[in-house]
Amino acid sequence: MAPLIGRRRHQTTDETTSETPRRRFRLRGSEPAPAGDAAAGPAKTVVVERKPRRWMRSRPNPISMMIMAAGWAAAAILALGILLTWGGANPGNVLVDATLDAGRWLATPFHDVFTRQNPDEQLYINWALAGVVYYVLARALSWMTRF
Repeated sequence: MAPLIGRRRHQTTDETTSETPRRRFRLRGSEPAPAGDAAAGPAKTVVVERKPRRWMRSRPNPISMMIMAAGWAAAAILALGILLTWGGANPGNVLVDATLDAGRWLATPFHDVFTRQNPDEQLYINWALAGVVYYVLARALSWMTRF
């Protein structure tokens, strides 16, 4: 998002102002006349309007940004829950308990995808899978709502 802040949209020929420089390109077949050849006259410069870059044509709208934010939040909660479990955080703490409860709720569809003897290892694998799936789904839905 940071590269998009403060940039202007692509301007058409009607909207050009003196403060924004226009790119000038030569046609492929036209080469400038030699400097000493006064009969040929000055070289003619042709202005070519180009399509805006792809990221400018498909800017994220508020809906796609909210979808991506939800995907990032779900993945972050699951990653934080994995880190808290791995670090041996006190489950009696209010913040740890709330994070683990939210992570359990988010990982419910992925509860027993992989089963291991060690319950912590099973939690790491299943919650990491859930985080990746939520992020990929959010990314795909966000991309689809841009157009």
